[in-house]
Amino acid sequence: MKSDIKGETVAGNDDGKKSIPGWIKAVMITICAVTVVLLVALAFVVHKWQRATVLTADMFRAGEQGGISVYKVNELDEANGRDTADKYKDGTTITWGGKKYRYNDNLINILVMGIDDYGLKGGGGDANPYQADTIVLGTVDALKKTVSFMSIPRDTVTTIKVLDLNDEVATKRKGPIAIQHSFGSQGDKTNEAVAQTVSDLLYGVPIYRYVAVDISAIPNINDELGGISVDITEDLTKWNPDMKEGTTDYLLKGNDAIVFVARRDTDIDDSAMGRMKRQVQYMKKLFPALKEKTRGNLTFPIMLYNKEEGKVSTNLSIDEMTYLAKIMLDLEMDENNIVSVPGQMEHIEPGQIEDYEFEMGYIVDEDALKQLVVDRFYTLIEE
Repeated sequence: MKSDIKGETVAGNDDGKKSIPGWIKAVMITICAVTVVLLVALAFVVHKWQRATVLTADMFRAGEQGGISVYKVNELDEANGRDTADKYKDGTTITWGGKKYRYNDNLINILVMGIDDYGLKGGGGDANPYQADTIVLGTVDALKKTVSFMSIPRDTVTTIKVLDLNDEVATKRKGPIAIQHSFGSQGDKTNEAVAQTVSDLLYGVPIYRYVAVDISAIPNINDELGGISVDITEDLTKWNPDMKEGTTDYLLKGNDAIVFVARRDTDIDDSAMGRMKRQVQYMKKLFPALKEKTRGNLTFPIMLYNKEEGKVSTNLSIDEMTYLAKIMLDLEMDENNIVSVPGQMEHIEPGQIEDYEFEMGYIVDEDALKQLVVDRFYTLIEE
């Protein structure tokens, strides 16, 4: 041993040089290891971000991971398949109002579902738990850098595919579109069945990706965004005494977010429509808040997904999430482009609709819906 200039003994080696204590070596090795991991992670994020600059809407169609894989031109096409012009045989073109339209390939359609097992938890004996009480089709135009939303009322009367526990179609019958998610194994096939049903409702508009969110994830997502301020347009005091009709700029935090976007008074016939209006209001505030968070932290959407992964089911890949996060900074949302499937709630008499077992239903205005689909998803072909 040797003495240092202060008279203290320190470890030394044969050539007179001091050796580094083992604990310091361990700390240095740990720091180096953590640094390497962080650099690798950063490199991965940078790679994904750079890759997102060259990806386009085509990536959502290549090697489909579920959803709708082909275009379908059916009753929306006035020509009804009788058009013999070779240039219109690609399945993406329709005749409408005597004019030719082609499906807009720059569009990315992503179905967002809010899944609620509230009736099951509440012991209400609901025969169809795990319903998709919120169904919204988000559409990104990768060329114009715009985003729009179409809300599908949960009581929309349509053909439901009844899946068994093996995810095979056992039968089909009429029902409110929300119960489509009740059937099957509650996995990918169940989500894909909802996407297929919405696509059928919209005359074959392709839906390549979906995001299904368990309602219990809403408070965490809402609070990660700092809360969302809304106007209370109907009485919600049944769930929170502070949520009185007419209250403005109410900051939703915690469970209040579920109350606002999901709860409804089932004793009121058209309560689902009032809830849908609240959901539309929420979406108008949610998107800019998410955009602002992403501007401050480019990995925020993926981080949010990772935190809620157990409550979110999606067939979006990491590449696709990164692409969407990247273009989100440039996307503009026109509030006029947040629309609902046209129609109205009606009392359904027994036998009025074959195989329909519910007292109420949202009856679609087919002509108005066809025009809406043409306007939103197709572009006029100049002859």
